[in-house]
Amino acid sequence: MAQPTDPDAQSSSPGGQAQSSVEANYQQAIAAFKAQRYDQALTYFQRLGQQPPGSPYFLKALMGRVRVHQQLGQTDAARLLCNQLVQGPSASASQWAKQVLRQLPPSAEGELGGDAQVESLSTGADSGHDLSGFMPLEQPNSQTKGATVNPDWPERGGHRPGESTPPAWAESLASEKPATAGERSLFHYQQLNQRPGEANQSQEPAPRIAGPPPQDSRGAAPSASPQTDLQSPHAQPRPRPQAPLPRRPLELWAGQGLTAIALGWAISWGLQFALKTLDRLLQWVRWPVAISLPGAHQPYTLWVMGGLLLLGLASPWLMDYCLALGFRQRSLSTRQLQGSSPGALRLLRQVCRQQGWQLPELRVIADPTPLCFSYGWQPRNTRIVVSQGLLDRLSDQEITALYGYELAGMVNHSLPVLSGLGFLLLLLYGGYRWLAKTGDTITQPLLQTILGLLASIVYGLFWLLRQIGLWLSRLRCGWGDRRAVALTQHPDHLIEGLLGFTRAIATHLQQREQRHPLQASLEILMPVGFRQALGPGNLLASSQENEAVQAMLMATDGLNPYRQWLRVNASHLPLGERLLWLHQQALVQNQPNIAPEQPSHSAQVSLPLLLLQKGPLAGLLAGGSLAMGLWFLGGIVNRLGWQRLNWLYQDPSILAGGLWLGLGLGLLLRINLLFPDAVSATAPGSPGSAEPNTVVSLLQVSNSLPVQGQPVTLRGELRGQPGIGNWGSQDLYLADPSGLVRLTNPVPLGSLQGIFQPRNHPFRWIGRRVLVTGWGRYSNGILWVDINQIRLGQQQVFQTYGPIWATLISLGASLFGIVTILRGG
Repeated sequence: MAQPTDPDAQSSSPGGQAQSSVEANYQQAIAAFKAQRYDQALTYFQRLGQQPPGSPYFLKALMGRVRVHQQLGQTDAARLLCNQLVQGPSASASQWAKQVLRQLPPSAEGELGGDAQVESLSTGADSGHDLSGFMPLEQPNSQTKGATVNPDWPERGGHRPGESTPPAWAESLASEKPATAGERSLFHYQQLNQRPGEANQSQEPAPRIAGPPPQDSRGAAPSASPQTDLQSPHAQPRPRPQAPLPRRPLELWAGQGLTAIALGWAISWGLQFALKTLDRLLQWVRWPVAISLPGAHQPYTLWVMGGLLLLGLASPWLMDYCLALGFRQRSLSTRQLQGSSPGALRLLRQVCRQQGWQLPELRVIADPTPLCFSYGWQPRNTRIVVSQGLLDRLSDQEITALYGYELAGMVNHSLPVLSGLGFLLLLLYGGYRWLAKTGDTITQPLLQTILGLLASIVYGLFWLLRQIGLWLSRLRCGWGDRRAVALTQHPDHLIEGLLGFTRAIATHLQQREQRHPLQASLEILMPVGFRQALGPGNLLASSQENEAVQAMLMATDGLNPYRQWLRVNASHLPLGERLLWLHQQALVQNQPNIAPEQPSHSAQVSLPLLLLQKGPLAGLLAGGSLAMGLWFLGGIVNRLGWQRLNWLYQDPSILAGGLWLGLGLGLLLRINLLFPDAVSATAPGSPGSAEPNTVVSLLQVSNSLPVQGQPVTLRGELRGQPGIGNWGSQDLYLADPSGLVRLTNPVPLGSLQGIFQPRNHPFRWIGRRVLVTGWGRYSNGILWVDINQIRLGQQQVFQTYGPIWATLISLGASLFGIVTILRGG
């Protein structure tokens, strides 16, 4: 864990040298307590106890000693110090000590500390009106007034109290400077409790008492009281803390089980389909002897599930071999990590000691690309991998936060399924790259075309398997953020880590021509998705106003009313949505050091737009519902004996034709909105040729739904993978001075264009300046441009014809549905 810092630690008094020495001693005590070096912390607190009794550090030293004795199990010593605080002159410290006494176990010697003794010490002050002028910030079993949460913010669970972290009082003490006579105490409500005539009496300035929140009858901490000044005109309500995080994330484990079942079923179905297709091809050819493929029609589900189980168990060692052979992975010693990020090493040791683990195996990849991921199925065989570029680019605090995120995955046990799936993705992506590179070295056109088609097929399999794991990856991302905050108690550090990693990804890709293979193949294992990091990373790298960028991302991603409908193709939750939740947790834990202003409320949901966005799904549902309605009508007329209409009853052609017809109409109705008139790149004086857009401007004017296509014109350098491996434009980007944006081909089976347009295909123009026209879209934190035209000079043009293909596909599906219904079943 990063060392605690106090922005107000410097003394502002004229003779502040002694004060700064005391403050430094106090900060060392807090740091030792948070690092669980309790003996050292006790020594520092005892040294602070030598201050005069009137000093605020004297009371804080006593309270710190109480907490240390509690952690060491020395209840008698803690009880004696609490009695000293109860009998002291400070009413607020006395109230705090009484609460601690109630939490201590009863003493065998019958010392003061039980509930009866506490009640006797209270002398009636706890029941009724508090005459001391102190009102606690929170009472058990009570609701906090004025603390509200934006209803549009995504709700996620908070941390489990006491899990892997020191108590919250240490965080509060570490961030608080000693109260002076001119400062407003935390207990600024005490003036509301004064009787008439007592307001002008001199009172001792109450120190800030930082203790654990009182527990209600269910053991959960009540909502935090708003830390706002009632006299301030700019006071805003603070969000309530989230519910405690469960030790066993059953939702996450259930998601792993469902993903494993879906993965096994998909692989089994694909294997059976391939064998049956090959067998039919063999039977279609007239051989001299009848030839068939043995076992083509047998189920292989059990074999596939068993193979996947063995693959998952062996995946850590298989990944070790592949990463060491292909990407120069090696062990990272604790001494090397200490030199790069001492905070990360402290956090690793602290969490592993608390969980009863040994340190996980630390690995480093000797590459300047920023990488961070983990794999394994148990904490004892988990590997945490970072790249040398990550250690060189990010600060100690940012690296510590990323290690905390990976440790959160180990605590949640969220890696077994994703680790095995990651190995499969690594193999498929490696096979695709090998086929593509081999095809680029061959000069014979036919053989090169065959290898190009094989590479496209392997990439298609990689894409399908990746789609299966996206839901689990998003689920792991949400639980990882929640557990990381519970482990470190520093959501502000996790914010810095995610932003630093996002900025590093975008900056590094701008400096090289193509993405790293591990960024594409193991994206589901990383803290931030590669595709989702490009847009925000461009803004963070090009803008000096970090808080303004965060506010824009939170408003765009976190408050988008359609965000729950746009997560199909995203590997992680949107960065803006994650930042919104983390800022909420930082405010709850009094860490609003970089929190921007709260974004405005989200817009209202437009049902027509949502139906157009989900046009294919809505069409399938409408067609299926119409078919079922016709079946129901046919059943009624069949009972009535109407022979002309009873054919509708249970006719399979109606259901199949209705589904095809609904799909075609759903695709057709949204074409005009999806592909508005593109800006011409050749007309003289056109907006596209005179004032092209910039990558950053696309983010600033992005629409709420990707179906709302925005015509754009961009001019810049083409980046991506050269050669036949980029026939489908799956690794194509455009770089201009403001950033980088991904280019996609909206045509299905776009790899075929690499065969029929080999001379005017973008994979031949990597590294050259081009003019791109298309439609900009933004969804779930991902920014991309559907290509309409890429122009290199006046003669070389690559055209996709996306609207024409979309129209032909929709009309073809509708026509096929009509023919199916007319033919009957």
